[in-house]
Amino acid sequence: LSDGPRLQAAEHGRIFGPLPPEANAGDQLYYLAYHTARHPSPWAPVAVGQRDVHAFNLKIRLLALQGQLYDADLGNPLLAMLGHFDLAFVLTVLVPLLVVAVMFNVHSAEVEDGTWPLLRSQPASMARLLALRCLLRAAVIWLPVLALLLLATVWLDLPLDGRWWAVAGASLAYVLTWTGAALAVAGLRRSSDVNLLVLLGIWVVWTALGPALLNVAAAARHPLPEALELTVLQRQGYHGAWDEPLGEVMDAFYRRYPEWRSYPVPRDRYSNAWYYAMQQRGDDAAEEAAGRYRRGLVAKDAWLARLSWLCPPAAFHRVLTRVARTDLPAYLAYLDSVAAYHERLKQHFLPVIFSDRSVGEVEWSEAPRHEHWD
Repeated sequence: LSDGPRLQAAEHGRIFGPLPPEANAGDQLYYLAYHTARHPSPWAPVAVGQRDVHAFNLKIRLLALQGQLYDADLGNPLLAMLGHFDLAFVLTVLVPLLVVAVMFNVHSAEVEDGTWPLLRSQPASMARLLALRCLLRAAVIWLPVLALLLLATVWLDLPLDGRWWAVAGASLAYVLTWTGAALAVAGLRRSSDVNLLVLLGIWVVWTALGPALLNVAAAARHPLPEALELTVLQRQGYHGAWDEPLGEVMDAFYRRYPEWRSYPVPRDRYSNAWYYAMQQRGDDAAEEAAGRYRRGLVAKDAWLARLSWLCPPAAFHRVLTRVARTDLPAYLAYLDSVAAYHERLKQHFLPVIFSDRSVGEVEWSEAPRHEHWD
């Protein structure tokens, strides 16, 4: 990400290098790509989340925006399905197995070893004794989790702020949730083998089947069009503008940018002002569909957030990605920053386009730059 400005300067240099100073600047804006950068939060390595499936370094041009927002590098879907082995995976998926290994025979081992009647002869409450034993084992489990978190803090130079304490508290609550599940299974008074199978079944349902079913249900409840549809609508709007009278195209542009109405636009020949007005026409055509797509994404994510508590691993993972700023709201915030940057570029270069300036008359280094931090 830090190489973006250098790469952008090199790309622009290759474009401007062979051009004479009197070349039309508006013609070159078609080719100029401006780099954006979504800088990760310090917590991003802890929970990669959706950052590996969404673009974080879009390059945009002064053309219609909707066709550029959802560009992404092609990736291997099989590798994407495997996910990342990050700390969130360890905490969410592997730590419960440690809880199962430690807790599955918390009561049944006493029965099978013949020591349970001896314990029952004591004046202490058996339920209280069993709960205390589970809590002690949970503490033994949580200490390595805390050690992992402290190691990540030192390795990644994480600040000891509210986010750190939120992750520590959520980790403790997560371990206690699995401890409660183990205690409930122990209350069934089955053998150690049965307890182990039941707890492993709960682990499979909570960590794999449950989240998968929730995603399927969310997709059915909140069906979303492909992002490609926005690109198609934008292109249809742009290409359709070629067949519209110039006056209609410019009137639509002036409704959005009335400050340019007083600038003359040639009616008898091609002009860059007309061309970029047609690009805006493409975005106007896709605007309503883009809004529906965005609202659908937000509604689907909110629905999943409400029901994720049915599967504690999914709920815990959402907490981690929210802290790491690798969830959907963080990605949408980046897209908003790209859209705002695209608008700043337009406001910066529209005077160049409408004034028909040459390449030599433009201070290209003064163009706005994009920065976005999760």
